[in-house]
Amino acid sequence: MKLSRHFELIALLAIAGCIRAPITSIGPQINAIRGSQNLGIIEFGFLTAIPVICFALAAPLPSLRVFRKIKTEQLIVFALLALAAATIFRTLGSNSLLFGSTIVLGISIAILNIVTPALVRRDYPKKITTVMPIYSAVLALLASLGAGLSIPIASYFGDNWKIGISVWAIPAVVVALIWIPLLRKAQPMPDTHENHFKELFRSKKAWLVSLYMGVQSAIFYTQVAWMPKILIDKDYSAAQAGALFGLSTLCGFALTLILPLVFSRGEDLKLAILATSVPGIIGFLLLNYSSNTWTIPALLLISTTHAALPLALGLIAMKSPSVGATSHLSSMAQGIGYCIAAAFPILIGYTYETSNGWLVATYLIALLIALQAVLGLKANR
Repeated sequence: MKLSRHFELIALLAIAGCIRAPITSIGPQINAIRGSQNLGIIEFGFLTAIPVICFALAAPLPSLRVFRKIKTEQLIVFALLALAAATIFRTLGSNSLLFGSTIVLGISIAILNIVTPALVRRDYPKKITTVMPIYSAVLALLASLGAGLSIPIASYFGDNWKIGISVWAIPAVVVALIWIPLLRKAQPMPDTHENHFKELFRSKKAWLVSLYMGVQSAIFYTQVAWMPKILIDKDYSAAQAGALFGLSTLCGFALTLILPLVFSRGEDLKLAILATSVPGIIGFLLLNYSSNTWTIPALLLISTTHAALPLALGLIAMKSPSVGATSHLSSMAQGIGYCIAAAFPILIGYTYETSNGWLVATYLIALLIALQAVLGLKANR
């Protein structure tokens, strides 16, 4: 029985290894994809925004009774296989297939984003503060590998960008196979007849938490879309740009492991909110220097913004008006938050194209990080 529980936990954590690399592997391939598919800069920005749009649209699903009637383990296997198929099919043909498969990919990841925390609450109610930080750490680690290895893998196969991003279907297939034995114990999520949305939409605190979630997500997915391009335009090769962005994400992964210690001691989150915003502002301002001497220090400072997600999740849990309202606040924060986040990769791409450079865009991102700090501090009161 104990061995079975360990296997279930490993299977749960393995999901985190599948759902970020298919997204972060795209950015370093920007020049190859745009050249191959004849995409404009705004079209590429929209391509990177599609998964985030899907996250927003899928956010209310846990609140639907029909969703709770589906056996969770079956949903996980289906989503993993759909993710694997979409990761491969988006590289096989026209732009219609590229964008259509990316929609399927986004929906699949959105389902896994929703199901996994609920599964932790259902199966490990007394270990949430242990399991979720580990899950977040695996998420960040594989996101960094997706960014860092995309170009080297493509180069190994004759500079084939399609292999560089389709290879990330393999983890999804492997994890789906791991989950198949668990279908014997499949069960739906516990149903609830309470609806807290009316209460939450009237709550200033709930809106602050939702906006904080949105702004921190916008900052992260804007970096996923454009940081490799920023570095390429600073005369780094595509491989170097991917590796440097991977390094930045990896450093954010390290900070993600530290932040849960703040929660466990029950301290005020003020310092953590500032620590995941102020250095990022300085980092983006440093990127505007023409000298590449400041690039790595800038990226290390920017990496602190990657650790804002655990803070957003922590605020959802801590600022919910009641235990029963927590899942509804999570749906509200993710729905509103990802709607905000989806707009910014496109907006930053448009700003880059119209201003013919990254100066205005990086200042805009720095202002966004400052807004993140303000919202976080207000939500934390």
